[in-house]
Amino acid sequence: MTTEPRKRQTATAMMKSHGSRFVKFGIVGGLGILVNMLAYALLHEKVGIADFIGRALAIEIAVLHNFSWNFFWTWRDRGRSFNTFFNRLLRYHGSTFIASFVIPLVIGWIVDRTLDDFPFANYISHLTGIAAGMLVNYLISDLWVFRAKKKRPDDKADPSE
Repeated sequence: MTTEPRKRQTATAMMKSHGSRFVKFGIVGGLGILVNMLAYALLHEKVGIADFIGRALAIEIAVLHNFSWNFFWTWRDRGRSFNTFFNRLLRYHGSTFIASFVIPLVIGWIVDRTLDDFPFANYISHLTGIAAGMLVNYLISDLWVFRAKKKRPDDKADPSE
């Protein structure tokens, strides 16, 4: 009986924390979409890079942008040392290969082919692919890439994190 209020407090705190973090993640993602779309437009329309290659390069630019903001802002409470930066960057690339690379490319290609001659089909399909990977990306980021370091009772706070 005494644990019920504690569980409720923990669940409430967790929902509040995830809500705030998801909003930050969404802001970073929104900025990432702008970076992605601008890079895609520049690479494809101005530089003349083939559509598929332009999409891939734009996605990579946005992934690096989003990782940086997520590391230094969204999950800043989970450690920011030099070692964790590169370790998490590798994990982020691994996880976003599926959530922010494969999904947007495949979904984008399918939607683009479905819309065919619809005006701005390539941009609509690109945005659809980005949206499809967002939720998966958040869950993988929170549970694996930026997971909280488990503290043991004998651990002392690390000033670098």
